[in-house]
Amino acid sequence: MSTESPSQPKPRASSSGKGRAEGEPGGASWGLRLFDVGLIGLFLALAFLLGVFPLKDTDFYWHLRTGDLIRKLGEVPRVDFYTFTRVGAPWIDLHWVFQVAISWIYERGGVPALTLAKCLVTCAALLLLITARRRNWPIWVMILAWLPALLVLSGRMYIRPETMSLFYLSVYLAVICRWDRWPVLAWILPLVQFAWVNSQGLFVLGPIVLGFGLIDAALRIRSFEGDRRRWWTIVMPASAAVGLACLLNPYGIRGALYPLELAGTMGSPVFSKSIAELMPIPAFIESAGIWNASLQIHFATIALGALSFLIPIVAGVVSRIRAFGSADEAADREAPARARKGAKAAKRTSSTRKAKGRKAEPLLEDDGWRISVFRLLLFGAFTALSFQATRNSHQFAAVVGTITAWNFAEWVGSRRAGRLERRAEPTASDGIGPRAVALVALLVLTFLVGGGWFYAWTGEGRTIGWGEEPLWFPHEAAQFAGEPGMPERFLSYHNGHASLFIYYNSPEEPGGPGRTVFTDPRLEVTGVELYQRYLDLKKAIVGGAPGWDAELDAIGRPSILVDHQFNAEVGAALLASRNWRCVWFDEISAVFVHQAYEEVVDEHGVDFAARHFRPTAGAAPHGPEALVAAAKGSRNYASFLTMHGPDRARPFIWLSLDYAWRIVETVPDSLEGWKTIGNIELVRESSGPPSPRYRMPFDPVFDLSPARATYALRRAERLAPYDFLTLMGLEQSYESRGMLEPLLPVLDRLLSVRPINPHQAAQQVRVESLRAEVVQRLGAPPPTSWNNLAELDRIIEQQLSAGRVESAAALLENAYPDGRAPWDVVLKLSTLHLHLGEPERAREVLRGAGANAQPAVRDARLAVCDVLEGRFGEARTLYQKAVDQDPELFEARYGLAILEQDDGRADAAYEQALAAVECAPDDVARSSARVVAAAVRRFASELEAN
Repeated sequence: MSTESPSQPKPRASSSGKGRAEGEPGGASWGLRLFDVGLIGLFLALAFLLGVFPLKDTDFYWHLRTGDLIRKLGEVPRVDFYTFTRVGAPWIDLHWVFQVAISWIYERGGVPALTLAKCLVTCAALLLLITARRRNWPIWVMILAWLPALLVLSGRMYIRPETMSLFYLSVYLAVICRWDRWPVLAWILPLVQFAWVNSQGLFVLGPIVLGFGLIDAALRIRSFEGDRRRWWTIVMPASAAVGLACLLNPYGIRGALYPLELAGTMGSPVFSKSIAELMPIPAFIESAGIWNASLQIHFATIALGALSFLIPIVAGVVSRIRAFGSADEAADREAPARARKGAKAAKRTSSTRKAKGRKAEPLLEDDGWRISVFRLLLFGAFTALSFQATRNSHQFAAVVGTITAWNFAEWVGSRRAGRLERRAEPTASDGIGPRAVALVALLVLTFLVGGGWFYAWTGEGRTIGWGEEPLWFPHEAAQFAGEPGMPERFLSYHNGHASLFIYYNSPEEPGGPGRTVFTDPRLEVTGVELYQRYLDLKKAIVGGAPGWDAELDAIGRPSILVDHQFNAEVGAALLASRNWRCVWFDEISAVFVHQAYEEVVDEHGVDFAARHFRPTAGAAPHGPEALVAAAKGSRNYASFLTMHGPDRARPFIWLSLDYAWRIVETVPDSLEGWKTIGNIELVRESSGPPSPRYRMPFDPVFDLSPARATYALRRAERLAPYDFLTLMGLEQSYESRGMLEPLLPVLDRLLSVRPINPHQAAQQVRVESLRAEVVQRLGAPPPTSWNNLAELDRIIEQQLSAGRVESAAALLENAYPDGRAPWDVVLKLSTLHLHLGEPERAREVLRGAGANAQPAVRDARLAVCDVLEGRFGEARTLYQKAVDQDPELFEARYGLAILEQDDGRADAAYEQALAAVECAPDDVARSSARVVAAAVRRFASELEAN
């Protein structure tokens, strides 16, 4: 590392001297120094703001529980007592200081106090790093160089032990930056190491960084001569004390060697392939794509760090070449004069030149910067560490950000010192200009973070907040799973929620009473074999493999908690099982028990259809965020349950629509609301195979759900034109009906979206092939001019057969303006608009029909327009009007039955479904009406009276 040593020459003071700070060309006024202090303060304020986000880390609660128990019992755990699969296994808990600290803080201020503490610790660490500098290193350079690394570091500013490791690592770097001048500072490191070894397994980074510093010191010229000997006599004993401090933990040598065991366990592919934070960067690229914003910032940080070595080296080489060229020119000009001088004068001149050369050598080295072995080793080691697992980005950012800042600041500072040595006038870079650039950069980033635009760009979904992430932790479900009468054992998919169950229900001490879990987030305790068993069990449940039920029996029929966001397929498989029952279902998660727990099932068994037809206040989600979560969860279950039959999926379709329509009633322009409606209509049961339905008369059995899906997804598309899930839904909706013309721009937009995971990348490959096929099938557009109605009909049919639905609708509208179209054309045109998801245009066409219109059919079709838009009251009135005019009109009866069913009105739905059965035009229609009647029958009050 390029730090000052006693043997190195000091920069010469400026001849103007008075009022100038050491190493500051032109002198830094008190105003500029105050500006620098302000820059540091704003930098720390930005870091603080980046850390103020809601708690989402599921590891938190087992740490908190352990801290509570350590404070209560007065000893650290040594064997596992949280799981029933690893009970009694050795548990080396080196996090105990962190756990005690968060327990104490949580007791006094909850999660907000912990968030504040996390931000303060992080800012303290960054203050140490940003001020670890020489006086002639410009602050503005260090801040600008630090910004990309700060954004990387913010990605893992969690309430976790690694926050403490960040602080300890910062102390190491700050001490080593200064120990050439003050070697006694090295004695701070054993104290830090003692705290570190009792806070996290990453304590091993301390001796590694220390070792790099000693290697750098040993490789310097005359590193063991003169005053440097005294330096070594101070630093080496302190370094030895650092090693001894590693043994000062509750587990002794086993604790000191624990990082080696941990590295072997965490490096297993079983973990790295299934746990995001343990995923290596290459695997992350494969999973999330190269264009992931967070990944781009990570690479930018690496690139800037590399440039901080390369730019000073290149600049130094160029400077030396120029210096040699100037010296040669000067020698050529002085040659005639030297020739006329005597040998004595020549000898004196030669001696003087040699003396000047020796004197200038340190300046040339300082002006050209020098490569630091310490920095090179740190940069290489921590960059490589960051590629091993994404969770290492925290330490990577701290080290590489510091190195980048040191390199650039030292280079700029040495160039300024060179100008001072040559008595050159200060340049604009020495004053307020560059400081203003740093100020603007900090203000812009603070504005982007505070306004949420930075998080929107990175796709993290973060918000600014002090407490927990809303609807993230299933507190009530975890507490319910531990109530009396529930199983003593617990299994969770997602694994992180086992941490919450531990917090509420685990034993107070080894061998004590309490409920235990199959596995939990303590992967070092779980081990590879058990975690693989956990994954295999999930795969067996989801895939319906023989024996999964028996395996659950073998482990004691635990209660099973399933989250809706990531593991709804597990919950769907349990719902489809004859032996397992859902006894809890909220916006976040579900709890299942074996049917052998009859009392629990009888008292708490969830009837999902009843939640739709007979909702209760206790089961209904409250608030917009809860509605969105409930709608998404029900949609996920409906999607997976379709594989187990439409009867199982139907209640979740109803519930998802209930929640989604409530969302858009509250927020008409809700992306999640419209997207959920569209996608849930796509998974609703269909009575026939995909076909070009737009070419046939409108049939509510086949066409109502696709039309509703298309309208809702188009609403979502207008709100978010590049939302991948919305575009995929529209693609499915159009493709299933052969609507190629509106499909083509959707495919183009899908191909323009940067994929964020392998699924999206695979879909884009398929879409690219599909696009070529669509273009070929569309062919050349048919003519749009016609001489008679027969020719018009032929052109319309050509367009429809080619999937040119929009062109056909436009041609019909132009051919029959001002409501002069015959009734059959009105029906055809309105049907095209309904399939295109354009109810407002279909309504105009229907209302403009002439006197030959069929009133009952027109009113039923107008009701469809209102159904698409969610105007259920208006649709009910129009359907009833159509029924009054023609009681045998199946379209009106069936449409009204679907409307009442979706609206939770079982009596009316049952009545209309039975009437639709009686007037059905064919067996398919009759069967569809009977399905509706059967679905609502048990909730119809007239049956209860019977």
